[in-house]
Amino acid sequence: MTAALRALPRPDEPDDATLVAAVRAGDDAAFSALYRRHARAVAGRVYRLLGHDAALDDIVQETFVHGLRSLARLEEPAALRGWLLTIAVRRTHRHLAKCYRSRELSDALRDVQPRVGDARARDEVHALYEALAKLPPKLRVPWVLHRIEGQTLPEVAEVCEVSLTSVKRFIKQADERLRRIHG
Repeated sequence: MTAALRALPRPDEPDDATLVAAVRAGDDAAFSALYRRHARAVAGRVYRLLGHDAALDDIVQETFVHGLRSLARLEEPAALRGWLLTIAVRRTHRHLAKCYRSRELSDALRDVQPRVGDARARDEVHALYEALAKLPPKLRVPWVLHRIEGQTLPEVAEVCEVSLTSVKRFIKQADERLRRIHG
């Protein structure tokens, strides 16, 4: 039996339009039935667009979550599969664009990365960044902006959208943790 035939409702099962109406009325079982009926087709489309399955589950899940949230806008409930596939294509496109931008940025940053010629200094910088990786972002970002980038405390507070008092506290906490980590 082909996948297309497996996806068709059996005579004893309600069609998509009936299930969509039930979902709109709050029936979770109807949503589960629609998911079981269409998830394979959505996953297949996403897989073919990605060429791998690294983000497949996330995109399929996002597709159905978005579909459920915007089900009221579906004008023709019988066309649900095509509508879900369109959502999946758009979600996949966003994912691929994000990956592309990330790769471009990474390549650009590789050209401007600071080079440390002295092996001892390079080891110290590497150790510092390993220690910084252990800090939560709310401590790491203000610390790096102030201690490495040289921004003033008021500038850091503005960029981080927190009070000056919070910035001072975060930097002090980061200093203490880095002393414990880095020795």
